Amino acid sequence: MSEQSPLQSSVNVFVDWAKARLDEMAANAGTLQDNLDKLDANSRAQAEQAVTQLNQWIEQGQSDIKEAQAQGEASLAQAKADMETLWSNFQKNSGDWAGLLKDNQALFQARAQAQVQAWQDAVNTYMQRLNNVHEQNKSQAQAQITQLQAEAKKAQADLTAKAEELAKAGQTSWGAMSEALDQSRDAFTKSLETAAKNFNDALKS
Repeated sequence: MSEQSPLQSSVNVFVDWAKARLDEMAANAGTLQDNLDKLDANSRAQAEQAVTQLNQWIEQGQSDIKEAQAQGEASLAQAKADMETLWSNFQKNSGDWAGLLKDNQALFQARAQAQVQAWQDAVNTYMQRLNNVHEQNKSQAQAQITQLQAEAKKAQADLTAKAEELAKAGQTSWGAMSEALDQSRDAFTKSLETAAKNFNDALKS
């Protein structure tokens, strides 16, 4: 069985990390698209422009992912820098786009669901990677998957609880909701890094 290099581990982390962010962008675009008919002419035009912009960013991000997977070290740093720029631009505009909908809960729920799915996708990916682990280290790798599953479940529960807490407190501002998404996303990134490191250790003979 092949040994995964630390570099390949880094590429895997980047891919999972980047895909999760692109999925949030797609969730944002989808929510805007689904609500176009509810908007007045001016807001609709802005929302359509936002959807076009988001789709361009998503396409660019997908290209960066493919390049990182194909070229590894040669493109990883640049791909991550590009993705950071895309994400920064997205976050700067997300408040305005939420304002177009006048329904922050719908946008929050869509992006929260994208995060939950990202966790599940990561779990599924590592379950597949388990096939590459030496038999003597499978219990170590399986323990990491179990931990990732527990963290995924906690993240979903935390997002649900936060949404209920904000609703009860009457805090429906996008700022408060965005902060909750940020906290969950940060937890996801840390879990990815931990999972990659532990799997890299388990893959060593």
